[in-house]
Amino acid sequence: MSGPHGRGDVKSFNRNNAVIEREGCQSPHTRNCFLATSVIGCLVIVLGLLVLTMAPSFLSSMILKSLALSPGSDRLASWLLPPVEAHLTAYAFNLTNPDEVLKGGKPVVQEVGPFVYRAVTVKDSLDAETGQSQMNYDPLGSTITYRPRKIYHLVSGDPDNTFITVPNIPLLTGFSGIRDSIGITKGIAKNVMLNNGRGTPFINVSFTGLLWGYNDELPCFKHTRPEECPPPDGEIDIFSKDDDDDDWGDEDWKRRKRSTENEALRSRRSSDGDLSRIKRSSLDLDLKRLNYSMLEKPKAELVNCRCEWGLFRDKNVTIRKPVTINHGMKDLSMKGWVEQFDSSTTLGWWEDGSTCDQVGGQDGATLPPLVSQYQEMEMFISLMCRKINLKFEKITTHSELSTYRFIPPVNALGSHTDPDPTKVNLANSCYCRESKGFSCLKSGVLNLEPCKVTPDLPRGAPIALSFPHFYQADPSFREAVEGLRPNKTLHQFYVDIEPTLGFPLAIRPRFQLNAIIRKDPDIAVMSNFPDELVLPFLWAQDGFSEPSSDMASAIRFGLAAPHRLPLLGGVVLLVLGVTMLLVSAGWWAYWARRRTIEEEIPLN
Repeated sequence: MSGPHGRGDVKSFNRNNAVIEREGCQSPHTRNCFLATSVIGCLVIVLGLLVLTMAPSFLSSMILKSLALSPGSDRLASWLLPPVEAHLTAYAFNLTNPDEVLKGGKPVVQEVGPFVYRAVTVKDSLDAETGQSQMNYDPLGSTITYRPRKIYHLVSGDPDNTFITVPNIPLLTGFSGIRDSIGITKGIAKNVMLNNGRGTPFINVSFTGLLWGYNDELPCFKHTRPEECPPPDGEIDIFSKDDDDDDWGDEDWKRRKRSTENEALRSRRSSDGDLSRIKRSSLDLDLKRLNYSMLEKPKAELVNCRCEWGLFRDKNVTIRKPVTINHGMKDLSMKGWVEQFDSSTTLGWWEDGSTCDQVGGQDGATLPPLVSQYQEMEMFISLMCRKINLKFEKITTHSELSTYRFIPPVNALGSHTDPDPTKVNLANSCYCRESKGFSCLKSGVLNLEPCKVTPDLPRGAPIALSFPHFYQADPSFREAVEGLRPNKTLHQFYVDIEPTLGFPLAIRPRFQLNAIIRKDPDIAVMSNFPDELVLPFLWAQDGFSEPSSDMASAIRFGLAAPHRLPLLGGVVLLVLGVTMLLVSAGWWAYWARRRTIEEEIPLN
């Protein structure tokens, strides 16, 4: 092997290896491969730079676009089933000196509560007869119409055993309706009202009774009584037959009455049982497909041959008037804007053709994104029978998320005739219906009689609305009632909005209901009152004060995604592109050096 023949074999072997290496690693295919790697690496770097610079705005626009209430979208699902629990927190004003007030004394009230009810809103329940959803899109327009149901159930407090003395709203409503009557007509109507029902301007009822129903015969006076039901206690049935002509004996009548009462009681228990089932497991039930027909209740109804009336009796479970809002798919800035209420673009309560009577404002359940500190916001509150203006107050924080707080300005409920320049509000003049016979109240209190008018109540119900404890109202209202202590922290209406996505992280509509009690010399029990007394009897706050942890996490992700995802993707692309360039450059450097060595040391 060490001879000339062996040395020749070695040289031949080295030469062959060199040829193989040159033909393999420096073949056209290999060169093209590394050249392509270099080009792709450059393109990946450029793409990474584009992702870092342009993707945030693109991703932000895509996220904003997804906020519209489009069919089948996650946003629609969260609007139908919000990721946060709302609660109604209610307080009563117990009148501690009703006898003195009847004699003309100053009312003294004591706040009682809180009573907290969980509030579940169902916007897409199915009609029991047709099976059609109560939520529908306008196929040719930009709106969605829904008829909400609210289901309330007690969370804390003992309203069943908490008794309060409050104004007798049905009786005061009746007296208001005959106030302008004269002569024998008024006298007869007055006697009917005093002899049916409770018959006194102030009554003592449980808090549960006040809200959801207590016995009072007056509200059912015009109702047709079933044949099985005798006249109420104290009322004479002038149409009854003589005993000799009556086919029913006493025992037969008692059996018939007991049978009717038992049947009604079974029906009532079945209805209450279904409602209790909703209360116990509302999250587990399919509230969309539940049959609500046995659960709906009017404000006044004969139950077991006795009349039952409640302030919010027709608000629990019973379907409400349709609301039409903009879904935001065509114009995101209009998302949540109320286009119609009760299938009309006007309310029909306030001055004809005025901005007050025009439907509008935001639906509080869904707001548009990109909220500015410098904008004003109108919100429609159906319970208040009006829109209310909100202005930016300050920046607040919820779950480490920055929000803009919007509140009503000090003159939100200001009178157009208020001499105080900080309270006067000329825009509210169209809420004054004095020309129609309704009194216009001073700043801070809105007369709701016009929006309570029905065919049976042409004068409406003598109810006024204000903020709790007459917060921001004219001082004369507080001076007329002892026991009120307005407090901004406790009684201010506010909504805290995450400005980029437009999600409310806290919303607290706060309102107070007051009875308007007017002196009437023709009615003895009303003759010692002041000319007009606005007496509070209930205040409540709806909504929620903090977002849920899931809601806050989702919002944080939505805010961070346009910046974090492009940063992550851009860095990955840059690293990949630079790596590809380095590999290609290394290959070219290696073979350039190898070629130089081969040229300096020939293989032969």
